[in-house]
Amino acid sequence: MFKKPYKDDGSARPVVKKKTPVWSMRDPEKKKLEKFDFEKMKAEALSPEPAVRKAAFLEYFERFAEFPSYLFDNEQEIDEFFLATILDIEKDPEMTKPVLQGITALRIRLSF
Repeated sequence: MFKKPYKDDGSARPVVKKKTPVWSMRDPEKKKLEKFDFEKMKAEALSPEPAVRKAAFLEYFERFAEFPSYLFDNEQEIDEFFLATILDIEKDPEMTKPVLQGITALRIRLSF
């Protein structure tokens, strides 16, 4: 049966369908990232511990799709910690294709 576009109470007001709020359409399984803490990331990325640096680099890449090269002075030569971390990530057989593509883009940008 054909629905009337107006209410049956005799008024000329159109029937308004309620829309589902955008926030309720979000995937409930999607993990919400905690607020980005630049100082914490900087401390971890500059850590003398290779595993801590690697984790910080990968977390940064996951959030921003790039590596935090700006934290290091790479103007004259590539920073030792930075290079060691990038090489460690490249050698890891479990690295994803996007991460390896990010490293390739970084190498092209920094020419190393």
